[in-house]
Amino acid sequence: MSTEPHRSLRYVDDITREDVLALEAFIYSQLQPVQDAAGETGDTFCALRSLEILVSDSAGLLLALLDQGGCDPEERFVMLREWNRLRTTASWWEYRDGYDTDRWNRLEHVDAAAEASHRAEIARVQAAAGDV
Repeated sequence: MSTEPHRSLRYVDDITREDVLALEAFIYSQLQPVQDAAGETGDTFCALRSLEILVSDSAGLLLALLDQGGCDPEERFVMLREWNRLRTTASWWEYRDGYDTDRWNRLEHVDAAAEASHRAEIARVQAAAGDV
C-alpha cells in the first residue's frame, strides 16, 4: 500500500476510501448543474438518475470490498474494474477543477506481482514470435 498520499494510483492496494469518496463526490458535483437545469422530468433527468445509480453502485461495492480487506483475487479484480469504471466516468471532466489528474489514473494491474507476470508473458510471446 502506498504511504505517500499524493502519489498516483498504480495498483488496487493504493486505492483508499478517501479516493473512492472523492471521486464519487467529484462525479456528483459535475452532474448537479445539469440536474438543476434539467428539472425532474424528461429524458435528461432519467439519464442522469441512471448514471447516479451506476456511480453509487460502483462506489458502494468498491467501498465494501475495501472495508473487508479485498484480499481474495476475485475481489481484487472486481476492485480494479470498479475503480476503472468510476475513473473513466469522471475522466470526461478531467479538465475541470477538482479532478485529481496526479492521482486518479486508470489501473492496469491488481498488484506488482500481476504486473510482473503480465510483463513476463509479453516477453515470452515476443521471444516465441522471434523464434518463428
